[in-house]
Amino acid sequence: MICSIAIFFNSCVSTNKGYQSSRVIARNVELDPIKADIKVNETTKLKGESTSTYFLFFRIGGDNTFADGINYSTDIMIPFKPLKSARLNKVKSAAAYNALSGGDYDFLVHPNYTITTTNFLGLVRVYDCYVSGYGAKYEKFRTEKQKIVIVEEGKELILQDK
Repeated sequence: MICSIAIFFNSCVSTNKGYQSSRVIARNVELDPIKADIKVNETTKLKGESTSTYFLFFRIGGDNTFADGINYSTDIMIPFKPLKSARLNKVKSAAAYNALSGGDYDFLVHPNYTITTTNFLGLVRVYDCYVSGYGAKYEKFRTEKQKIVIVEEGKELILQDK
């Protein structure tokens, strides 16, 4: 009886942290009238890994910290298998969080994911994910005047907003 009550009141904790990601090394990012430079640390590759274990449909082990807002190089959407897609995206998100949590970075540039799935009798599945990429940070936020480009007979005219 006491065991049943202890299991009932036991809870799980998960943490999500939002990040942005970019698939290519870019120098600038343009947000609606705000501009910012991107400083990519090209000297050190960030690495992260995560493992999740599922019994039938239930997750029985794995990381509880995830990076929200990650855009994957190849977004996984497996037709007719949304459950598997959700599992893989979750383990990738945890690996990205682990890679980014080691430094003061805003997002992961050019992430490369390697996922290994191990199946035990169709009942237990273990997903191992490894990610590597470059850490980057937004810098020098600024607002710039809008530019209007008019093309006339193959010529471009750039006018500054005042």
